Amino acid sequence: MSATALALVLAAAVAHALWNRLVHGIEDRVAVLSVAGFAGAAVLSPALVLQPPVGGLAAGGGWPASVWGLALLSGVAEAVYCGLLAAAYRRGSLAVTYPVGRGTAPLLVTAGAWLLLGQAPAPAAVAGAVALAAGLVLVAGVARGLGEHASLGWAFGVGVAIATYSVMDAAAVRRLAAAAGDTTPLSAAGYLAVTLFLQGFFLAVALRSWARLRAALRTGALVGLGVVLAYLLVLLAFQRADAGRVATLREASVLLAVALTPGPRPRTVWVGAGLVALGAVLVAV
Repeated sequence: MSATALALVLAAAVAHALWNRLVHGIEDRVAVLSVAGFAGAAVLSPALVLQPPVGGLAAGGGWPASVWGLALLSGVAEAVYCGLLAAAYRRGSLAVTYPVGRGTAPLLVTAGAWLLLGQAPAPAAVAGAVALAAGLVLVAGVARGLGEHASLGWAFGVGVAIATYSVMDAAAVRRLAAAAGDTTPLSAAGYLAVTLFLQGFFLAVALRSWARLRAALRTGALVGLGVVLAYLLVLLAFQRADAGRVATLREASVLLAVALTPGPRPRTVWVGAGLVALGAVLVAV
């Protein structure tokens, strides 16, 4: 993995942990995440003007049809992810639900990138993913002692959703980069704008409450900025490194999430966090 890709992923991990801490501490999480989707799309909308998805790429003809299909499916997956995340956070602490949700994804993404994108993982990446998964499973075991076992199924679903849209997005941004003839961030930013808008739209349809959306405007806008920063950095990293390595190293955010959880944390959580750090190092080499 290049130094640029490494820096992008680590910066994304910091941003991701911070906005998740904010979401965990609020009540109407689904409404906030819906507003966040719209806010994020608005922030990124200039990219769609500078590089229109219809007739705007260097090769002509706009986005390939396959990218539109991936954007739609990713928007659905991200809306499902938001619903599962809200349910998990309602039932468990950040120190438990965040590691389980984030930790489920890397192995699934690595396998998906291998099978669908032809990106065979190197031995070090496999070892790192295993160490990372072991650490996060250890952290998840804390849930039993804290009486938060009801959150684990929802958190596992979060990981499946993350793996699903991560593989889709990795394929989409690579196809956009190829169509544009370079690795310009505009294509990735425009794609993210579309998927975030779809996320917000699908969640708003599920809520069917303008009052809840209005009440969530301020917090949702702040979360939206954090989402844009975190995931745009990841999309840019996807253009420069294998999807499996990017998604796994991204789990360094678990260390921050555990640190940001209020109150005392069992020692087991920190042992698991140490395995997470070891796995991240192995994946990055």
